Amino acid sequence: MPANFNTRVRVRLYEMFVASGRSPSKAELAADLGCDIGAVGNAFLELAAAHMLVLQPGSGEVLMANPLSAVPTAFVVETEAGGRTRSWYGNCIWDALGVISMLQSDGRVLASCGCCGESMTVSVQGGEVACDPPGLVHFALPARQWWDDIVFN
Repeated sequence: MPANFNTRVRVRLYEMFVASGRSPSKAELAADLGCDIGAVGNAFLELAAAHMLVLQPGSGEVLMANPLSAVPTAFVVETEAGGRTRSWYGNCIWDALGVISMLQSDGRVLASCGCCGESMTVSVQGGEVACDPPGLVHFALPARQWWDDIVFN
């Protein structure tokens, strides 16, 4: 499949994900693009090989369209736009903050401390980040190793 088709698939995937708050299936994306589901499946595989998507084992549906997670995670992102609160899932704290940045909005991440489980809220307001209670982000591996096992890391 031509690279420009893969780009169309990726862009439309993100547009539909943002609009609906959930990842579209291969079938939904194919119908929207007016193409064969196999073509979308092949584009997903190529995008995954290029580290642009992470697919669910078996079905090949989207698991991660970074920074968005297609499945519930421990990092709930809430954004505000036009007086409406929307919720998303980030794959990790880095991605959760990336959702807020990607959407160019204020927001907050509802999470918990990785070592003790205490509830934490990380807020972004006007580009300023605050954490309640105060905390710090810990990455167990350097970023260059994240793709060694992106689902675990």
